[in-house]
Amino acid sequence: MKTQTFISTCAIAATLLLSNCGNKQDTTSSSNKNQLLIVEYKNLNNRKIELPLSHFIEDFRIVRLDNSDEALFKAWTITPSNNYIGIRQSGAPFKLFDKDGKFLCDVGRIGQGPGEYEISIYDEIIDEKGGRIFLAPFFGKKIMVYGLDGKWIKDIPLKGRVQKPKMRLNEDGTLSIVHMSFSEAEPLAFCIDMEGEIVKRLPVSKNMIVQNFDGEIFSYQNGGEFDFFHTANDTLWTYNNTENRLEARFAMHFPDPDNKPIHIYLNIPQGIFANCYYWDVTTNQPRESSTYFIDRQTGKGQKFDLMNDFFGNLPASTNFNKGYNIQNFEPMVLKEKIKEHIASGKCPDKDKEKLTSFAESLNENDNNLLFIGKLKK
Repeated sequence: MKTQTFISTCAIAATLLLSNCGNKQDTTSSSNKNQLLIVEYKNLNNRKIELPLSHFIEDFRIVRLDNSDEALFKAWTITPSNNYIGIRQSGAPFKLFDKDGKFLCDVGRIGQGPGEYEISIYDEIIDEKGGRIFLAPFFGKKIMVYGLDGKWIKDIPLKGRVQKPKMRLNEDGTLSIVHMSFSEAEPLAFCIDMEGEIVKRLPVSKNMIVQNFDGEIFSYQNGGEFDFFHTANDTLWTYNNTENRLEARFAMHFPDPDNKPIHIYLNIPQGIFANCYYWDVTTNQPRESSTYFIDRQTGKGQKFDLMNDFFGNLPASTNFNKGYNIQNFEPMVLKEKIKEHIASGKCPDKDKEKLTSFAESLNENDNNLLFIGKLKK
């Protein structure tokens, strides 16, 4: 299903407001997306606006996933490509669908034999051109390679163990890997050929050595670079495999280093999404959660809610991965969200009938649905 784009009056106003929002912020960047952008957290504009999803994506489609028993899943991460949709699960096989939602195969399986993985997958690459899928385990000494039919091709042996690795396939056919280094003896980043030989190695700095698995590495790679955010460090980085170096892309300065919020950065061509929150140990839930968009051209940041103006202004998420915005819904959860949204008065009148009809088509026994939009470049 594909719907027509519309931008309501309030959405246009929000977009205009974004271009002028906030106080002037300290920055060391120009409009060059490859330069470092630094903003002051205290100068972010906390007057929340609504931003249309069409500000960031160029198209939108709804994918109803195959209803067969083998197609059911509990997603951890969803990775679309031009013609496929890959679904990573925790403690279960990686699943592959075509772009229209038809289930194709499990890629590998849980176990300890050839082509099997005994722990969860932490990253994946769908290489359509090469007809391969690369899977990296949560930790281990290999990268697993499969065909697009889900069958195991081989393991790429690694020279040492990697922890929570993230990967990128380079144009020269090598594979770049960034992971959590537990000691100075382990590189932070390195490149390997398809036989596992290290062709480039980047030592880890002391401030990025970790003692355990508590942190994370986030790498969404939405802008054609191997960008990543390592929670041991306050900076969004790019690993430049050609020059074998790290390049700083974004950072925020917090006025109180001892009481700064937990923060995660997500890079897209237009700018940076920054999710900031404090963790409430009593409720074991985040509190004071805010998401900001920092425009790369102006260096200014704005608190916002994202709305799907392709689908009646339904609330949307900033889940951008490998060049796509992805939202995953269980049928009855989506049905309830649509019902609540229409009752809220935020759904334009012209879209109420469309959303109501769509909600009525949802069945509790169906597999999940995906909202997918391709990111503007």
